[in-house]
Amino acid sequence: MQLYGFLRWFRRVTAFAVFLGLLYFFLASSARLAIIWQELIKLQIVPAILGIASGGLLTVIIVLLLTLIFGRVYCSLLCPLGIWQDIVNRSASFFRSRKKRRYRFTKAHNYLRYTILTAAAVCLVFSFTLPILWLDPYALSGRMAVNLGKPLVSLISGSQYAPWSLAAFLVSAVIFLTITLLAFFRGRLYCNTICPAGTMMGLISKISMFRIQIDTAACTHCKLCGTVCKCGCIDCNSSFIDNSRCVVCMNCITACRRGDIRYRFAWKRKNSEHKSENNKQHDKSRRAFLIAALGGGAGAGAVLLSRYAGKKRVRITSSMPPGAGNLERLKDKCIACHACIAACPSHIIKPAMGDFGWNGFLLPAVSYENGFCGFDCQRCQEVCPSGALQLMPLEEKKRFRIGVVKLTLERCIVEEFGTDCGACDEHCPVKAVQMTPREGTNKVFPATNPAICIGCGGCEYICPATPKAIEVIPLPEQRLADPPVLDAKVKVVIDGFGF
Repeated sequence: MQLYGFLRWFRRVTAFAVFLGLLYFFLASSARLAIIWQELIKLQIVPAILGIASGGLLTVIIVLLLTLIFGRVYCSLLCPLGIWQDIVNRSASFFRSRKKRRYRFTKAHNYLRYTILTAAAVCLVFSFTLPILWLDPYALSGRMAVNLGKPLVSLISGSQYAPWSLAAFLVSAVIFLTITLLAFFRGRLYCNTICPAGTMMGLISKISMFRIQIDTAACTHCKLCGTVCKCGCIDCNSSFIDNSRCVVCMNCITACRRGDIRYRFAWKRKNSEHKSENNKQHDKSRRAFLIAALGGGAGAGAVLLSRYAGKKRVRITSSMPPGAGNLERLKDKCIACHACIAACPSHIIKPAMGDFGWNGFLLPAVSYENGFCGFDCQRCQEVCPSGALQLMPLEEKKRFRIGVVKLTLERCIVEEFGTDCGACDEHCPVKAVQMTPREGTNKVFPATNPAICIGCGGCEYICPATPKAIEVIPLPEQRLADPPVLDAKVKVVIDGFGF
């Protein structure tokens, strides 16, 4: 029993460390130490499935293999939303009487579980990730941390959080309160009823190599194990454990005074009682399959609806982060976890509102109000767990075009007021904007070369004119710009402008 007690505390400490590490990454990703914790993102199962083509296959194999051997340890150790529910539920025990702290067995909502899983799987097969965006526990955790946690940290520190969005804040607040209240009163109800990742791994954990099992011959039905099971998956009357919902927390093992519950090798242990229970579960599974078929129909309907709506061309109003490729690919791959928003050192990535249409809500969009894309920066690509922002060689990224420059010369202060400027020239890394002399005057005026522009936004950000004389027009299809030609520059003398 001492071994189980040690394993129980080891699980708690490890899970808490993982949770704090991920939280630290999302809240303080500009710090160097956050780079270490970003590796935890690559162990999240849903982004790995979406990013199989870009290196996520290994993560999928590791997580599924761990589940097949040890059960749903992923949900206890690596899933940030699952760990948060455990923290909330544990904290709730301090506000309840001893009687109200007790849990009880609840039947699995298999109809709902398998309907959601099947619908999500159908949508995933047809590259329609919008439902998954609102169901994936990691994506929900990332959005809540970025849109709620970062503004709170900024408020405490007295700084301004540039990508703050009221709509994203309100949506994240509603999701946070809903999941927190569910965890406070019903434990892991979300994990075992709604989460498609939990349901998928629950199907595997039913046949895992190691499972928590009750010695039915020795069990006295004292019900201590059932009162501490936060998943409500132990039926004390029949000494049955629903391993599809069990997250291997080992609370039941340490609660049993007689030692009749063990976490042990299960592939060779069969008895008539378990067979009888399995037959009952098999009958229920048949009915669940019919409901799952409805889920498949719902998923197919959602895919068809998205395809029909997608026929209407969307006019994007913001650039996509470098590496997205095109809008369709971004919508197919991105789960809006907002890791790129948290990691961007220039704070130019923000949650999209109507920038990409109705089905691009909360996807990452680029805004040059508070900065511009660093010429040597690839942080958004490095932290993207699903491959929606494809990591590329730095030299390729330096030519990767996310927008194109547009100059409205009549707004330029050189043209309008005759004032020396040249700020756009100074901030263009590829010299797509250069100050050139105008015949018959002693002034130089900006001229653009859109073919070599990469849309970094340096010129738009620094332009002092109101409204901006130079802007970056977003592109629906990202591609390589022409190689820059760095000719000798005309020396610009700026008189009292401050750049």
